[in-house]
Order: sequence, then C-alpha cells, then structure tokens
Amino acid sequence: MPVNRAYEAWTQWEEWPKFMHRVLEASLDEDENGKIQVREKIWFWTRQWEGEITDRRKNDRIAWKTVSGMQHSGVVSFHKLDTNLTRVMVDMDFVPNGLFEKMASGMRFVKRAAQADLARFKAYVEFGDAKDIEYKSSPAEMEQNEDGGDSQEAQDRSEATDDGDHDRESEREERANRRQERQKAVSSSWPSPRSR
Repeated sequence: MPVNRAYEAWTQWEEWPKFMHRVLEASLDEDENGKIQVREKIWFWTRQWEGEITDRRKNDRIAWKTVSGMQHSGVVSFHKLDTNLTRVMVDMDFVPNGLFEKMASGMRFVKRAAQADLARFKAYVEFGDAKDIEYKSSPAEMEQNEDGGDSQEAQDRSEATDDGDHDRESEREERANRRQERQKAVSSSWPSPRSR
C-alpha cells in the first residue's frame, strides 16, 4: 500500500470500528483544534475518552494525547519503504488507573490489543473496504501516469504477480499430492492389527 493511501485510511476516523476491535465509534471535531472522541467497549464496560491531536503531518505522523478519560498519549507514524510498501508504527504511553487497568497493563493486554488492531488495519487496507478510499496523487505521480511509464511497469508487475500466484498454487497442489502418497506408503508398510 502506498504511504498516502495508508495515511488516508488511518485518518478516516469514522472507519476505526472496522479494524479497531474495541472501538464502537470515533469522530474528529476539526473545529476544536483536532479533538478526537472515541467510545469503546472493554470487557463489560463502555467508556469514552477525548484526545487532542498535538502534531499532524500528512503522510508522515499523527501524535495525540488524551484530555479526558483513559490517560494515554502516543504517535502513529507512516514510513515509506517502497512505492507500494509502507510500515505503520504505533508508539503509545498508557497510564493505568484502578485495579483492572493495572492488571491489564501488567499482563500486557494493552500491548497485545494494539498489535492486534495494527494487524487488522493491515488486512483492512490491503483487502478490505479501504481500497475504495480516494487519495490525491502527487504531481510527480500524475506526470508518471500521464507519460504511461509507471502504469506500464505496474501492469507488468501485476502480470508477474498473477503468474507467481499460479506457480505457487500448482506447487501447493504438488506438495499435497506428495504428502498423500507418502501417507499411503507409510500406512501400507505398517502391519495390520489382525496380523499381530
């Protein structure tokens, strides 16, 4: 996924419940200095927190801190590794309050929940509804597409990927057939229980 598509998918705040397991709804109030409001369900409790975006750089990073509710702050950053390859990293500071939050922190529930949400985000942008998100191409991308050079390369890569998928599928079938033959050979070489 290109870095700008990943960034656009993340900043579709209303879509967070599609990949964040515990989030019931989220919204950003652009009028109030980028205040984000999130309602979530954790175990048996539904709670709400409000955060403030402290730093936002397009296609680069979004930093936040909470102003009410569960205390935490963090930054999500988007790193371009290649044309269609982006690393999304989340660094979060969580201050547990109360017995259950301290227990969850000690058992690393928060860390595992964040990792699971990132895995769901990856699936969401690669295979899910996020493919419909429109983004504005940079002037350089628009020139490349008008020249046709980049689109031809993309088409060649797509055809190569299709061929690679077909090759992988046939290899999988061959391995499955060999495995079945080995199992038949092993089962036929064992003496039957009646002959003992």
